[in-house]
Amino acid sequence: KPKRQSSPMSAFVTQATEAVLGSAVLARVQAQAAAVVPVLGSDGVFLAALAAVILIPLIYLFVFAEFKARLPPRMSILWPALTGQFELQKTGPIKMVADGFKKHGGLFRIKVWSQGFCFVNGPAANAVMFEANDKALTQRECYSFTVPVFGDGIVYDAEPKVMIQQLKFVRTGLAGAAMKTHAGKILQETTQFFGKWGDSGEVNLFHELCELTIMTASRCLLGREVREKIYSRFADLYQSLERGMTHLSVFFPRLPTQAHAKRDAAREEIAKLFSGIIAKRRAQDEDDVKEDDFLQTLIDARYRDGSSPTNEDITGLLLAALFAGQHTSSITSTWTGLLVMSKKKDLIPRILEEQKTVLDKYGGKLTFDALNEMELLHNCMKEALRLFPPLVLLMRKVQQPQKFGEYVVPRGDVLVACPPVSHRDESIYSNPEEFDPDRFARGEGSKKHEYIAFGAGRHACLGEKFAFLQVKTIWSILFRMYDFEMVNPTVPPVDFTSSIVAGPHPDLCRVRYKKRDNPIYL
Repeated sequence: KPKRQSSPMSAFVTQATEAVLGSAVLARVQAQAAAVVPVLGSDGVFLAALAAVILIPLIYLFVFAEFKARLPPRMSILWPALTGQFELQKTGPIKMVADGFKKHGGLFRIKVWSQGFCFVNGPAANAVMFEANDKALTQRECYSFTVPVFGDGIVYDAEPKVMIQQLKFVRTGLAGAAMKTHAGKILQETTQFFGKWGDSGEVNLFHELCELTIMTASRCLLGREVREKIYSRFADLYQSLERGMTHLSVFFPRLPTQAHAKRDAAREEIAKLFSGIIAKRRAQDEDDVKEDDFLQTLIDARYRDGSSPTNEDITGLLLAALFAGQHTSSITSTWTGLLVMSKKKDLIPRILEEQKTVLDKYGGKLTFDALNEMELLHNCMKEALRLFPPLVLLMRKVQQPQKFGEYVVPRGDVLVACPPVSHRDESIYSNPEEFDPDRFARGEGSKKHEYIAFGAGRHACLGEKFAFLQVKTIWSILFRMYDFEMVNPTVPPVDFTSSIVAGPHPDLCRVRYKKRDNPIYL
């Protein structure tokens, strides 16, 4: 047989094969193959095919199999979910996530149909999510269900560069000098609201605080015109918007349901109401006194190209700020009050002592600066958020593979942090199931990415300061004015079924109140 002419790779394959099988066997293999596929009678074609047969499995073994091995540990969820092991109706996703971390550590992966979800837990794993830039991880795909409410081209539907500018507008209206202005308005609304309670009674705390927080948020964010002239109509429309953002909406935001139809109709009418108010403000002379509210901040804002936000832009940003702040604040204020009441013998005397000490310093006036010095009240709210954050899942879409230890989170997966599970890490928080506001004074949760109730990194919640201002103002007044006790003997469970944000079960939030004999500075 003529000597084979081959490339160095073919020669290597030939020599290796002949060493294992022998040249005679190799020749017989070629002859048998050529009988079936004649073209394999050519030495060049046969050697190429032989190389492919040997090398492809090796490439898979050392390249693709290696990549697969570097994926985060996979957790099977179908059978446990079908058999009720995760108790989804009772605990939402929390038990499933906690079980995954218990079994796999700080990172594990699940598949829902074809979509991968990678859950992170603990400061090191949380850093992967919160420290990545917008090219690596994006929010847009995860929160697209907000677009029918906020509007096209607003926040999560905007191009990244535009989104950054819009968030800067929001940050300006919810920080700095604006906060002192908001403090006075929240105080006014809160004082008027609780003036109707009388000396004693029984109320559903959650319902009351929902009503109050939309009033305070409307006053600070939407402006005087909405609060004083069209508030009743707006409140009805806003309720339709809320009811149109359900669990189903997260997956199918445009599905033609009755709730979505009412949502869209309410959104259209709100846009008309706001456009009229915005147009009147724009028509003011330069010498006219401007309103000092978030609405005016947006009207005065400018994009980098010098253009003003359109009326539709402003409407969308107003609704985005209201949704981000009102519902979460009403939930957090309810949890804060109920949890303090559950330990009233220990906490109420200390809270009242702090109130008197701070207010003495400020002449009895509940100012922005006074609120900032109420550390125990602050920690009560912070601890309520540690245990019961309204947003139980924070998500980012992976655009560039993310490395964590020996694992790689692949492009296309959704990276997920779960604050209520992260906040129960026994290596960070002692007795993590206990409501203990003093833990923060001891330094627990003080290191980076240990406390993530407001997220972290470049996309941390912009309304954090406003939320603390609102909730602390409410409870500074209430704790000084009334003595409370819960109607139910225990703190209510979390309701995971009514809304996409998790709050206390609304039917189990009743409290009794009685006016104090000598309220502090009231």
